[in-house]
Amino acid sequence: MEGKKKITLKDIAAKTGLSVNTVSRVLNKKPYYTKEVEEKVTAACKELGYIVDMNASGLRSGSTHTIAIIFDDLINPFYSYTTDIISKRFEEAGYNSIIFSNNGKTAYVDYELMRSVMARKPDGILSFLEPTEDMVGFIKDTGIPFVIFGRDGEPYGMCGVNADEEYGGYVAGKHLLDCGYRKLAYIGSWHDVKVCLDRQKGFERAIAEKDVASLERVFYIRERDFGEMVEELVASGADGIFCFNDIIAFIVIEALEARGMEAGTDYGIVGYDNIQEMLRMPRLITTVDVGSRDLAEAGASAMLALLAGEELPAESFRDTHKCFLVKGKTTR
Repeated sequence: MEGKKKITLKDIAAKTGLSVNTVSRVLNKKPYYTKEVEEKVTAACKELGYIVDMNASGLRSGSTHTIAIIFDDLINPFYSYTTDIISKRFEEAGYNSIIFSNNGKTAYVDYELMRSVMARKPDGILSFLEPTEDMVGFIKDTGIPFVIFGRDGEPYGMCGVNADEEYGGYVAGKHLLDCGYRKLAYIGSWHDVKVCLDRQKGFERAIAEKDVASLERVFYIRERDFGEMVEELVASGADGIFCFNDIIAFIVIEALEARGMEAGTDYGIVGYDNIQEMLRMPRLITTVDVGSRDLAEAGASAMLALLAGEELPAESFRDTHKCFLVKGKTTR
């Protein structure tokens, strides 16, 4: 049985009556063709079943027109919301996005993940994860533009687009204290992730400013048995809780509700990221908003600037934006 004939640019050109060069420009999104020509080429590709061979195209041009986006899991709506904004910017600039996840195994980009990413030969990599120490040199040696998104790139000597996370933690702590909560707890993600520790640091600074308040417990939820953690949290008598993100806050609220404790009445809890705004939900929880849309735009702009060989602006997102509190129903 003969295999299906491979459709080429010549076939598309013959079908449309256009030159091979024009067809190539349309498919590679290069300038100087009309909307009518684009529609004609697109229709011919669909009819003939033409699929671009990205590997061959990449070898010829030195570019695959793809940008890899990396995160640790796909559950948190913060990732999908910001990635949607970022990928649209990439598409407008002629780049496709490919998604990679390590499914929550680690908070860092390690060799196994980088090997999978590099196999696809992306033109750039935007990562929601920081690189492991041994990966910094490896990434730099590849010469591929790399942006650490939502994380501080300075410790790695790499481009990072992030908010003032310490100030965000301070905002959360100050609000809980202003509401009258005095026995406080912090629930982070991983103990060795800078963004988690920065939020904790800001939270602790707010507590230190109030002599009457104390930090009862610090937990890292990805490193503890959840049931034991909740039991210890309740036993500590903490009446004000700050969570690393909204997902953790919702999980804790559900667990405490099962024990007959109501958020906003029996205790106060503050999340982070304001995902309810992203999902068009009511203001259910009190949370800290970093300005996620602007952050996503800044991340996309940084990547596109690196790909274009441009210098990044001296002012960072952290310098120009301030986190702010969104009052919900979980603090009095």
